[in-house]
Amino acid sequence: MISRIFSLSLLCLFLACSTATEMPVAEKVDVNTFSEKLESLQDVQLVDVRTAEEFAGGAIKDAMNIDFYGDDFDTELAKLDKKKPVMVYCQAGAPEGRSGQTLAKLKELGFNQVYELDGGYLGWANK
Repeated sequence: MISRIFSLSLLCLFLACSTATEMPVAEKVDVNTFSEKLESLQDVQLVDVRTAEEFAGGAIKDAMNIDFYGDDFDTELAKLDKKKPVMVYCQAGAPEGRSGQTLAKLKELGFNQVYELDGGYLGWANK
């Protein structure tokens, strides 16, 4: 009986430790941190959720445009690789804005590493 309790305790401890190291990251970061992560992370999926017109007016290099208002928005998000980091931005990065809502959606979909650009493209362009 004692060995069973001990074994069960070890199993619980092992599971707790292994899940603690795999905690998902979903956070809003400033322009400098966003830039650093963009350069340092491997296989980044950089997503611009502005309209095609906004995107055509200027975008961060290598960004893919997935229009937040597009009919295929959810479908296109689902095509992203959940194992790779996602960096997302909109026009201004306002609280409850397009990129914030996208961050929440990606988190719900099970993405492990998601970063939102605070200040959006306007903040990026002004820095």
